[in-house]
Amino acid sequence: MLDRFFQSIFVSKWFRTEKYQQFLLFSFLILTSIINFLLCETIYFQPLHSADQLYSPLVILDVFSGKGIKHWYFPPSPYFFPDLVLMSVLYFLIPFLYLPTVYGMVQMGFVTLGIYWVLNEFLSKHQSLLFLFYFQTFIIIFSVLSSLLNDNPLPFVYFFTNAHHSTGFFFSFFLVSVLGFNLRKQNWGVYGNKRNLILRLFFYWIGFSILYLSDRYSFCIGFLCFMTVYHFEIRKKNSRRLPKVLGWKLNFIILMFLLLNELTFYGIKHTLQIPNSFGILLKSLSDKSADRIFFLSYTYLFDVSKHIFYQNGSLLLLISFCLFTVSKFPFRIRILLLTLIPVLLLLLIVVGRFTYLHPYPIRYLFPIWFLCFLGLSWFLQTVCNRFPISLIFASFALWILVLSSFPKPRQAVAESFLTVTKQKVSYDFEKPIRFWSEGKKEPFPIDNQGKPYRWITGAFHTP
Repeated sequence: MLDRFFQSIFVSKWFRTEKYQQFLLFSFLILTSIINFLLCETIYFQPLHSADQLYSPLVILDVFSGKGIKHWYFPPSPYFFPDLVLMSVLYFLIPFLYLPTVYGMVQMGFVTLGIYWVLNEFLSKHQSLLFLFYFQTFIIIFSVLSSLLNDNPLPFVYFFTNAHHSTGFFFSFFLVSVLGFNLRKQNWGVYGNKRNLILRLFFYWIGFSILYLSDRYSFCIGFLCFMTVYHFEIRKKNSRRLPKVLGWKLNFIILMFLLLNELTFYGIKHTLQIPNSFGILLKSLSDKSADRIFFLSYTYLFDVSKHIFYQNGSLLLLISFCLFTVSKFPFRIRILLLTLIPVLLLLLIVVGRFTYLHPYPIRYLFPIWFLCFLGLSWFLQTVCNRFPISLIFASFALWILVLSSFPKPRQAVAESFLTVTKQKVSYDFEKPIRFWSEGKKEPFPIDNQGKPYRWITGAFHTP
């Protein structure tokens, strides 16, 4: 009955024509942007405006106010691209205090367009839009659920954050997808000659290089995704497979890429104050036996799993859904999940336990949640492919009304930091005070012993 009511002759004949698909997509983007803005201003406001997340806007503020960036102690991944580039553009378009929120909204807009573009290679535009509807609905439902369950931390905030690997991962995933399509089309003879392919590969080299220099973690995940899919695609017997590159050529390209970019990163690291991650890791492991490393690794994973079990109910529910439906996921997503789960757990141990000592760095597992949402959205798009378009927009309008009623802590948070008068404060207070005062206040970050705290901070305490 609902299908007959909503899918009228007007909708089926007018909205499903190719002429009006762009209108539907534009309307979809407007509604989802409002929803994502409200998510960032309500459920995700606190984590989006925490000390770690305010790194990017404060770097941009120092750049454009003339203070420069050499006094900054940068993180191991400086997030120069695309995070700081996009933040720079937004800096001139919106009020400074809304940068984290609008960044999250714009980032998800680009992710939506990227997914839509990729899906058009496999599905019709109507099916692609339906996929996006399920994807966005999952984000909303699990966001609300994680808030109701008081999850700590809120695991799905990383769809909206800047400077915490998510933007780099989205960018690498998009680059990998487009590269795969172009290689396949070249194999079909769509682009005609090798000159076009070489030009395109040059642009990919540039794209992956700036990603590598900005966030090596995201680059590694993107590279692993490409090599995993490439390994299985070249084994296909049909004409739609990827072209096979000779092993020595591929290895030479990879080695040259890593060598050139490591040399570039070495120069950047010595110009700016960026920590040597590999040096810290080797120093951490040098005084530990193999048995000790193994013991610390599995106890760390055990503690992380306990944290998820007791304080991340929404993640447990997501994983449960995926276990029952994973056989219906697209083959590539299943392969990537099976590949990334052990790899990301290994990176979690290496970075979180032996390099920078994070008690619970859930952000390193973020690609798994993203692929789970993609797989579940694909499953529902194939099972419930007659879901009325009109009802999609009606449901989004309802979500806007619901999220509009959620408490908005912006004013209270701003006042709490602006009233701090101490000149020496902890790391958690230093960047929020600078942010909410728009750079007018410049407190000095100290650690528990009262010494200068030189970790991802822009306070002027360079020796």
